[in-house]
Amino acid sequence: MNTPFVEGWNIVQTLGEGSFGEVKLLMNQNNHCFVAMKTIDLQSYSDALATVKKEAAIHSRLNHSKYASGGELFDRIEPDVGMPLSDARKFFKELIAGVEYLHNNGIAHRDLKPENLLLDEYGNLKISDFGLATLFLCGEKRRKLDKKCGTIPYLAPEVLSLLPYQAEPSDIWACGIILVSMLAGELPWDMPSDNDEDYKLWKTTDYANHSPWNKLDNLALSLVRKILTPAPSKRYDILKIQSHYWFKKSETRDTKKVGISIRSDRDLDDGRQCYSQPASAAIAFDTSMSHTESEIRSFSQPTQVDDLLLSSQLLTSQSISTPNNSMQKLVKRMTRFLVNLDYKAALSNLGLFLDDLGYIWKINTPSLFTVTTTDQRLVFKSNVIPMNHQTLIDFRLSRGCGLEFKRHFVSIKNTMSTLIEVAWPIATETIP
Repeated sequence: MNTPFVEGWNIVQTLGEGSFGEVKLLMNQNNHCFVAMKTIDLQSYSDALATVKKEAAIHSRLNHSKYASGGELFDRIEPDVGMPLSDARKFFKELIAGVEYLHNNGIAHRDLKPENLLLDEYGNLKISDFGLATLFLCGEKRRKLDKKCGTIPYLAPEVLSLLPYQAEPSDIWACGIILVSMLAGELPWDMPSDNDEDYKLWKTTDYANHSPWNKLDNLALSLVRKILTPAPSKRYDILKIQSHYWFKKSETRDTKKVGISIRSDRDLDDGRQCYSQPASAAIAFDTSMSHTESEIRSFSQPTQVDDLLLSSQLLTSQSISTPNNSMQKLVKRMTRFLVNLDYKAALSNLGLFLDDLGYIWKINTPSLFTVTTTDQRLVFKSNVIPMNHQTLIDFRLSRGCGLEFKRHFVSIKNTMSTLIEVAWPIATETIP
């Protein structure tokens, strides 16, 4: 695609799509720099304009570190394993510092999760995606929140109640869930409700021998117990978290600063730009609605040019002067692989393997599959991209649990292993 948009800019391709509209890649005709643009269907969703204005107002209150080229924290978490303890502690310290900064500015994020935490070129954590953020403090005036929004496994129990709740404890609860995911590679429950057996177990004395808790050492578990306390008034606040012995233990790499990420005007070819937009697994629903009644309204993925494959055809057609070939344009993220097949054979084989694994799927465009699990709890996209004599198959989460998505990806990758030429492991270091 190479469609003129406004003077000096061309629409190159669509990066993501969701209920509100699409995210498109734009290229400047003069200097060949790239930016991402949200297109929003204001006629179908009349509240979208107010949401965007609110998001912009929140960004204006923050002092942003603007660039994040190291990928998502999500990519560092190996399903059912997690990450090294030293890395988890480092990222958790930076997360808490970032949340403290937001709260000191009167802002509740309300959708903290690994997919919304990015890393800069030095591996420092950045908080992104302020699509569900709100103000709870203005001057000396504090208000309780009453909107049920966020991503269900990361929600605090009070958010699911019918009563107004304090803003800070609900964000802190989400930080505790993120810590568990980093240490154990899994989420503790689907929902913090007495209808969830795993959550009910957590509130007993018999939880410690069960996963994920048996993957945590005693010191980490003692901190998690204080954070994931159902009663908000008894839950650890940020000062108490920072005073806990597990938190205070030093790591040699724990000296770097946290930032809050937002759009940059720099050339995106050598890194990743983050945009605050509702993430695909997030929900926003009225207090009178149950979670099952809510419709997901979001863009499919945070926008980043590093996650694109700029094919040699595109590079040639846009006359971009660069020594890098299309292989060098690939980001080494886990949820993609190269198959030693031509484009048509890759399309055909992917469909056959999805059938064999029992998925429900359809082709939206000639190269884009939408795949749904039989229980309909997970929806993801698979983009089939020709590359010289090989084909890249890239998978992205659209709706559902990120860690569960990774498990399904690993299953598909293992099933197609005889066809795979190149596959990338979990990122263990910052990608230049």
